[in-house]
Amino acid sequence: MKRFLVAFLVCTAMLLAQTQAQAASKITVIVASSVDTSEQNYMNVTYKKLVELAQKYSDNAFDCALFPSMQLGDEQETVRALQLGTLQMSMLATNNYAPFAPSCGWVNMPYMFDSLEEFRALVDAMWDQNNEWAIKEGGCRLLCILYIGYRQLTTSAKHPVRKLADAKGIKIRTPQNALMVSTFKALGLEPTAVSFAETFNALQQGVVDGQDNPLSTVRNEGWYEVQKYIYNTTHLIASLELFASNVFWGEMTEADQQAFATAAKEAAEYSWTLYMEGLANDIHFMQDSGLTVTDPSEEEHEKMKQAVEPVYDYLRSQYDWVDDVLELVNSVE
Repeated sequence: MKRFLVAFLVCTAMLLAQTQAQAASKITVIVASSVDTSEQNYMNVTYKKLVELAQKYSDNAFDCALFPSMQLGDEQETVRALQLGTLQMSMLATNNYAPFAPSCGWVNMPYMFDSLEEFRALVDAMWDQNNEWAIKEGGCRLLCILYIGYRQLTTSAKHPVRKLADAKGIKIRTPQNALMVSTFKALGLEPTAVSFAETFNALQQGVVDGQDNPLSTVRNEGWYEVQKYIYNTTHLIASLELFASNVFWGEMTEADQQAFATAAKEAAEYSWTLYMEGLANDIHFMQDSGLTVTDPSEEEHEKMKQAVEPVYDYLRSQYDWVDDVLELVNSVE
């Protein structure tokens, strides 16, 4: 009996040591996110699928931990942590990375895409160039882009917007993104910088009169509770991106890099399918919640496109790639 007990304890110790060794050999991946843990949020859905696939393709090589709701800092702080290599990955809006890699801001050029499908095709065509800019200018590697729809203008009960002229002088929440600020100024609004995390309070307290985001975001963040009107400006397509620290990426083996890169692209594809299925539901949800939804006439839509032409003139004065990107847009089917 004593011999059996000793053998049992030895086996247990060996198993424990093996488990600890395996845990110690796993690659730690800390992931920062700007959103909460809502299961309806496309970012969270994508993250779960990403981890599942990354573990599948790497034989469980990663130890992933998600820190939601900006627990590790706002979008600007997490990008800096990625650059230093103190954070492995972060999921954030494209427009919040553009201040660090201005050339990646081409995605946010107003009224550039006629459809989500066209946007998606261009992102695929521009993938290598976009990642080159992301690494060279911002020090981070792009793993996938999530398409979450057109950004639409929402406003409070005091500021109904049914045509472009109605929006003049309205204070609108914007991220710290020069291109988006220029776009709203061109449309006659007053941009006011407010972080994503503070948007609900800013809308509720009247610090700003409105904001622009896809309806899925308005729904998931509860902003519809403090807004009354939706004007479908469809001025640009919102996207979220998963970035990896280039420092961290260089520390992984080629096999582990491939496993995570493949998982990220397949997770984004999964998210796209879910988004397209839920698009109509978001519109119905807003209407059922008492918000007034207005689609601009073709004439009004054309007015908005013409109003932002100075934004393109400014971009051309700053970057030599603008006309090349626009030519590529026209060639993509």
